Amino acid sequence: MALIIAMVGGLSACGVISGASTFSIQGTWKSVGTKGWGQAQPGAIVQFGESQATLYSPRDTYAFYKDGSDYKLEVTGVFGGTSTFKVKVRDVNNIELYSEAGSSPDVILKRVS
Repeated sequence: MALIIAMVGGLSACGVISGASTFSIQGTWKSVGTKGWGQAQPGAIVQFGESQATLYSPRDTYAFYKDGSDYKLEVTGVFGGTSTFKVKVRDVNNIELYSEAGSSPDVILKRVS
């Protein structure tokens, strides 16, 4: 789903940000960069569902939200431990994940569906 009009306020664990004409991370993505993180190695397929993802481990939980002008993604692996990424949305089908201190993307994802 490319763009979603959300009518509720606040953070949604399902990866949809509230507000008019917002970005949704839900869907299937392919890691297309030269670097990877967790299961999102180059060429790998990762998914973001309603509350679970496969970015770091097969059953991550995540929160995707807007923090000021930035999008943030917090991923908690099945064995614990949370990592936070700044998400640059290039367009509805292309995003880049940056570690908090990173100046180059740790993961580049292209939407498959």
